[in-house]
Amino acid sequence: MEVQTRIEVLPLSSALGAEIRGVDASRPIDDAAFARILKAWHEHLVIVLRGQNLDEDAQVRFAERFGELAPIHTTHHSAGNRAVMYIGNRKKDGKIVGALPLGEMQFHTDQCYQERPAMATMLYSIEIPQVGGNTLFANGYKAWEALPADIRKKVEGLKAVNVYDYDGGVIDRKKMVAPEEGIHYAHPIARTHPDTGRKSLYVNRLMTHSIAGLPKEESDRLLSAMFDTLERPEFVYEHRWRVGDILLWDNRCTLHARRDFNPDENRWMRRVTVKGDKPR
Repeated sequence: MEVQTRIEVLPLSSALGAEIRGVDASRPIDDAAFARILKAWHEHLVIVLRGQNLDEDAQVRFAERFGELAPIHTTHHSAGNRAVMYIGNRKKDGKIVGALPLGEMQFHTDQCYQERPAMATMLYSIEIPQVGGNTLFANGYKAWEALPADIRKKVEGLKAVNVYDYDGGVIDRKKMVAPEEGIHYAHPIARTHPDTGRKSLYVNRLMTHSIAGLPKEESDRLLSAMFDTLERPEFVYEHRWRVGDILLWDNRCTLHARRDFNPDENRWMRRVTVKGDKPR
């Protein structure tokens, strides 16, 4: 196995995120080098490797170092690998062929409406628009620690109901589907990371519908305060994509959102997700 020892870790912001240099993700990575990558990921929550040249198989091999990959359960999976999904607005025969093709998306965590949400998500950029389409990441650890003490005391031990909604609620929460109308699951508001032991605020504006067991007015008030805390600028890193970026985020302690972009320009990403455990 090739030894990749000249690894540098450069923080990208005070909120979270780091660039890792000296790694070619298309080639085998020795255990010592991977341990450094994993340590950086746990410390910085989001890691990016720039200038990579990866086909589907190479991306899958790299992602599998972090854990078992989750199969895609929609029609947007790759013909060659069910763990691979393409996200974007490329067209074939006049029809968009990618998942989540257009527009702005509010902060969320992947698969939070399932019993076992994804542990991690990896995106590889193939085409990017000249302007827009940036991805924003929020630090759930910092948000939990920044909550007023009375709110922290109130919500610790409670669960929030998350619903699958990439349509009505993407921009306007008033149009969010009710839990009984779609896929939903309740998870702890304060999620403990199994590797770091730290607590993260595990709610999000896009998919968290309500706090289980609380009256609607109180639930809405507490959720609004938590959303606002999560989205404070000092807790957010905005990633400006370049072609050849491979980016991995920890879905257990980060949220992500997408800026709008010109629909006449292509934005095309290859995505894989790593299976996770049940939040605790």
